Amino acid sequence: MVFIDLRNVLDSSLDAMGAEDGVTVDLCGLVNGLVGGRNLVAAYVYDARAPYGTEDPSKRLRDRLEYLGFRVVVRDSCDPNRGVQKEVDVCLSCDMVAHALMDHFDTAVVVSGDRDFIPAIEHVQSAGKRVEVAAFRSSVSSSMVRAGDMFHELDSMPVMMPSHRDTDMAFGHQTGGIA
Repeated sequence: MVFIDLRNVLDSSLDAMGAEDGVTVDLCGLVNGLVGGRNLVAAYVYDARAPYGTEDPSKRLRDRLEYLGFRVVVRDSCDPNRGVQKEVDVCLSCDMVAHALMDHFDTAVVVSGDRDFIPAIEHVQSAGKRVEVAAFRSSVSSSMVRAGDMFHELDSMPVMMPSHRDTDMAFGHQTGGIA
């Protein structure tokens, strides 16, 4: 089962590519590459909706990801004053621990460099499950790398290319979805 912190991945990909005009991240290719020959139970994407009354630039992206087979979880929890998301990391953590305790997977892959996930990773591991961490090297702490049973460096995966349209970020393959 794959758990993706969407904002972390998109922001980190910009840093990793050094691109100011945007980056296209092939999330379908990313998930398929991380899972490899294993059985994919589900791929979850976590994001926050823009504050009420403002344009939500990620809505089209989330709709496309859902169409491609991702399970999109959206929280109504973006702080408009600080421009930061709230509840997204906690929701991802709770879902990962709950799925582990319900024995829905053998291995979880957390796609984020955010060290706030370490307690959840430890709980999942204490339930006898493996947890792999996937992140860009420039945006992951060494403690997050050590927390997982395996680390996947996204910089070395062929899933990014420069883009000049922010609206196309993370759409994945136009014809296929996740395996």
